[in-house]
Amino acid sequence: MRWALAVLASLVLLAGCTGSAGEEHDAAGDPEPTWSVACTAGTTPVEPVGELELPCLGDEAPTAFGTSGKPLVVVLWASWCRPCVEEAPEIEAFWQAHGDLIDVVGVDSADTRAKARWFAEEFALTYPSVFDADEQVRIALGVPALPGIAFVAPDGTVAAVLNEPGTTAEALARAAESAFGLELPS
Repeated sequence: MRWALAVLASLVLLAGCTGSAGEEHDAAGDPEPTWSVACTAGTTPVEPVGELELPCLGDEAPTAFGTSGKPLVVVLWASWCRPCVEEAPEIEAFWQAHGDLIDVVGVDSADTRAKARWFAEEFALTYPSVFDADEQVRIALGVPALPGIAFVAPDGTVAAVLNEPGTTAEALARAAESAFGLELPS
């Protein structure tokens, strides 16, 4: 009987160690997340990616991946990516501060749609994301691992790529200014 209690106690302790924001919801049997941010189709393909249509994470609508006339920050993330968890509020802060001048699109990579939507809901993300289970965008951009951020000019050319975890909203603004030749308000 003692061994059964020890096993039960171990299982309870292990249940508290989840790998991502979405896993705890899947295990809890919660209803579907309510997060649903619609995507806007790009009109100019991103050069190394080419013509690509991905499902919008928010509503599953087919979405042409590309720019829409403004500079574009492409954020490669996944619910299982620990540095992505740390960066999520920083990316959102950048979007809130500069979304009128620069588009931001998330690319949920090598993930499940349900876990990704829970992640987006938990971090109250307001920028759109597309779902890329096969990592087509990450591979085409040459980003070796998550997280990754690409700065895409309005003509679809990639101006810069960041692939170091730990970005902040301020660092992202400085990198965007450099990549796009802009001066962003503080």
